[in-house]
Amino acid sequence: MFWQAKEKWIFLVVCLVMVFSMYGRTLWGDFVFDDRGIVEHQKTLSFGKLPLVLAMPYFTEEAGLYRPTVLLSYALNFSILGAKPWGFHLINLILYALCGWWLRLLIRRLFANDSLACAATLLFLVLPIHTEAVANIVGRTEILALSFSLLALYELAKEKGDSFLIGLYFLLAMGSKETAIAVLPLAVFVVWIKEKKLFEKNIFQQYLWPALALVVSGALYFLLRFFVLGRQYFMFADTTVVENQLKFVPYLERLGTSLAIFWNIYLKKSFWPFDFCSDYSFAQIETVKNFFNYQTLGGLVVVLFLIAGSWFFLKRWPALALGCVFIFFGFLPVANWLLPIGTIAGERLAFFPSVGFCLIAAQLLVSSLAIKIKKRQLFFKAIFLTILLALIGFYGWRSFTRSGDWLTEKKLFTSAAQCAPRSVLSRSNLGASYYLAGDLAGAKKELLTAQEIYDGYPKGINNLGLVYWKEGDIAKAREYFLKALDSRFPFYGAYENLALVSLEEGKIDEARSWLLKFHSGNQETTEAYIQAFLGQNRAK
Repeated sequence: MFWQAKEKWIFLVVCLVMVFSMYGRTLWGDFVFDDRGIVEHQKTLSFGKLPLVLAMPYFTEEAGLYRPTVLLSYALNFSILGAKPWGFHLINLILYALCGWWLRLLIRRLFANDSLACAATLLFLVLPIHTEAVANIVGRTEILALSFSLLALYELAKEKGDSFLIGLYFLLAMGSKETAIAVLPLAVFVVWIKEKKLFEKNIFQQYLWPALALVVSGALYFLLRFFVLGRQYFMFADTTVVENQLKFVPYLERLGTSLAIFWNIYLKKSFWPFDFCSDYSFAQIETVKNFFNYQTLGGLVVVLFLIAGSWFFLKRWPALALGCVFIFFGFLPVANWLLPIGTIAGERLAFFPSVGFCLIAAQLLVSSLAIKIKKRQLFFKAIFLTILLALIGFYGWRSFTRSGDWLTEKKLFTSAAQCAPRSVLSRSNLGASYYLAGDLAGAKKELLTAQEIYDGYPKGINNLGLVYWKEGDIAKAREYFLKALDSRFPFYGAYENLALVSLEEGKIDEARSWLLKFHSGNQETTEAYIQAFLGQNRAK
């Protein structure tokens, strides 16, 4: 017992060493891209405003997201480690290592096979497709959702699990990301694997309270979600064609495209870790109008295999069955198969279902040791260890190199524009990074390229207005600022830019009218803004 307890903590140290070896340099990284939402909400994200944090959407109502667990973790970051990005990256790395540790505990408890548990966990930790979830601070949603899901399933897998803890972990998982709904079907399979049966009266009686805990926790989450997001955004994200063009195409076209994405991005890049990209938005991915292409058909075949495999393998190879369930139900909420979500694709979305990939791969490797050829037993063990170590080394190296793209916005946006040259978002973001660096020519080139791809992205339009303003073309700048506001999803920062242009021209009343819109009618804040601007000009 003493050695088992000691060995458990040693493995945690191994997880931490692996994670910090691959991703340690992210501690010197910045807040990049979506991380900016954390900084913008710093005043709100504090334990002194706990009720407000619990009652707020995940940054905007339009996104249709309610993730209080993650927001609380950001508040904890601000309170303990301050507002510097290194503290947020540090917590991400620790949580990722713990996630792998909890995965091993679950697999070992379910299958009593330490080789399987270690192999699956080590593969999970080194998968390069996880880089977006680990190196990008907002990827914490993925890590927390899976971590609390694993804890809920681990508690359920115990001989006498605590129903309260099962419900609490599930509530925290759902409060991290909606993908955690996969815990419900996974719980059924965990009980089946544990008990070797399911449809018997004593099983229903034994797991009545854990089942009620899961149902009550799920109902509580959705009730809170309804009150926070309202009827309009309770189940749907209000996105533009830029974020997810699949929302605006017929269902069969959406299904065919999402199956092709499943095959070409999630399956392929989980095993062949190259050609990673932080952006797959419009118009980088072309929608599929005909099912008869190898990517859509390949995705469909794999999905059907996962459904069949979850039952076919259950008695003989339960680890393979659980792997199939993890993949299928892990992807189901985010794959655009049922409902369109806020994005067309993202490598971070493979984080939860990747447990299934690793479990299947580990089972196949471990099964090679079971070949009953006594003279060759040592040989097969050597082959197993060689393959496992080679995969860990190769994937670990790819994770390390990929993490460099997330250190600064300039690196991230440059790499995104290279891997997604047809994306209006990537081009616009790269143009913005050039603008901030003072390279107006580079900024203008990228932003005009983005306009050629799609001329309806408000933030990119606003940024082009900034370039014209810097060039001295005030009329053109004003035209683009107004255009950025004339959209279903206006960029409200353009109000401030219009006010600044007016202040520079000495049109105080006009500036006041723009600032009142920017500050939601707050007269006091508006007047303070104007006086600060005038004071700065006098000082000059």
